[in-house]
Amino acid sequence: MDYKHESFFKDLLVNETYYIAIKDKKMVRKEVDGKNYPCFWTEKSLAEEFFKDNHQSYDKIISRDIDRFVTSEMDDLFDKGDEVLVNVTDTVKGHFIDIYEFTKELMTELDRIRTVEFSRITASTDEVYGLTDKGSKHFIIISENGESKPNIMPVWSDYKSAEKVRDEDFEECEVREVEGEVFSDWLEKLRDNDEGVGINLKPGVVGTIVSAQTLKNELSY
Repeated sequence: MDYKHESFFKDLLVNETYYIAIKDKKMVRKEVDGKNYPCFWTEKSLAEEFFKDNHQSYDKIISRDIDRFVTSEMDDLFDKGDEVLVNVTDTVKGHFIDIYEFTKELMTELDRIRTVEFSRITASTDEVYGLTDKGSKHFIIISENGESKPNIMPVWSDYKSAEKVRDEDFEECEVREVEGEVFSDWLEKLRDNDEGVGINLKPGVVGTIVSAQTLKNELSY
């Protein structure tokens, strides 16, 4: 199914967060035709509207980061083929989505947008930020979880984002910048070594990871 034209898809592209309701430390579900479906909302107000005239109770509504969900939570909560109910309210039936198909389509589009945006910003500033071991000038390369995944070089288009990840995940490192031309040369070496690039990663080292060639193709420098 193509989800790209759905409003909830666009909401997640822009905000990168969703909301769930918790009751007794479990995700709230709604029964439809004898089956209980986990409920997600793209706006907190929609979740509140669902419970306003509904006899179902909840303890709290919390926001979740879509990158963190896909990277480290989804496989523990769902199996392939599982469906969730999105943006259901007391007056709106909501949308059933295949959680794996939906997140694959969403993350593919997010990766594309983030790659284009990173390329645009760094072309304008001629600055690429990364993390270095103290005393080194070369950005660090880290290993992803799983033997089948490539090593990656985390990079950012602005200092503040790099600093935030450094402070939370790599306290021993320093934030440094290089010119676009230098980074472009590094990309060629990453490509030759089958290593990837983490673009504007968030704390927890989650977010968009692409091949060095994919990013190289997008750069104008």
